[in-house]
Amino acid sequence: MSKRDYYEVLGVNKSASDDEIKKAFRKLAIKYHPDKNAGDKAAEEKFKEINEAYSVLSDKTKRARYDQFGHAGVGDAGGGDPFGGGNPFAGGSYNFNGQSFNFDFGGGGLDDILGAMFGFGNGFRGARRGRDYRTSITITFDEAIFGTTKTVSVNGQEIKLKIPAGIYDGQAIRLSGKGGEAPDSNGQRGDLYVEVRVKAHKHLTREGDLILSELTIPMVDAVLGTEADVETVDGVVTMKIPAGTQPGTNFKLSGHGAPRLGSEERGPHIVTINVEIPKNLSKKQKELMEEFKSAKKRGLFR
Repeated sequence: MSKRDYYEVLGVNKSASDDEIKKAFRKLAIKYHPDKNAGDKAAEEKFKEINEAYSVLSDKTKRARYDQFGHAGVGDAGGGDPFGGGNPFAGGSYNFNGQSFNFDFGGGGLDDILGAMFGFGNGFRGARRGRDYRTSITITFDEAIFGTTKTVSVNGQEIKLKIPAGIYDGQAIRLSGKGGEAPDSNGQRGDLYVEVRVKAHKHLTREGDLILSELTIPMVDAVLGTEADVETVDGVVTMKIPAGTQPGTNFKLSGHGAPRLGSEERGPHIVTINVEIPKNLSKKQKELMEEFKSAKKRGLFR
């Protein structure tokens, strides 16, 4: 289902000021807030849509990318929620290469909270169930993008963990039945929760299904145009930079971003251009700049 235009969602035009956007958001947020519309699914979805639009249009950088590229410029709802803006504690179930597991953010409910406090897992209601185990694993930025297989050791078990492409930093994978043994033969084993930590990349950052980077080019290349090599997770990509490129211009490399969980599609890689202004000019360079300045004043470059 295609998303609505964010300006349309908030009922403002594209030239709206920050204050106008904020006022429009507040008005709609009050109208559709879940506290005022208990049980109204349509209002709940509307409230999520309003929040998503505001999270983008209230951020100058995201708004600029959205104005240039549309929804493709802001990734997954502009915020990187792997479950499409839903309850971040609800998790989700996936099947990856024959391995069934759940994603969970550590909000399993009252039993999990009590278990963490008193040292038992999901046994508060009387169910004869084993303890839940928790551990963590660290992977590289590229492994998070493309997926990987790791081995985790918990209480003497050799357990292979398949990490799907597109997993987020801080997300946890729940492996059912891989926790502690049940206290009796009629019970079930507990679950194993593996928190995935993603190392930062030297040059790249991630925002939802976007990958972001910056590229600094000399002033002359910005004026005359050039080709530049850009580091991506897929390797070096040559990007054409047209003449007259301004500082802060964004370029989109389609298909070089991060995948969404459960999908083979990948977002774009967005490159923001920085222009290097020379500090120390030679006498000849100064003369050329003065000549350019004079010619511009005479209107020769219009």
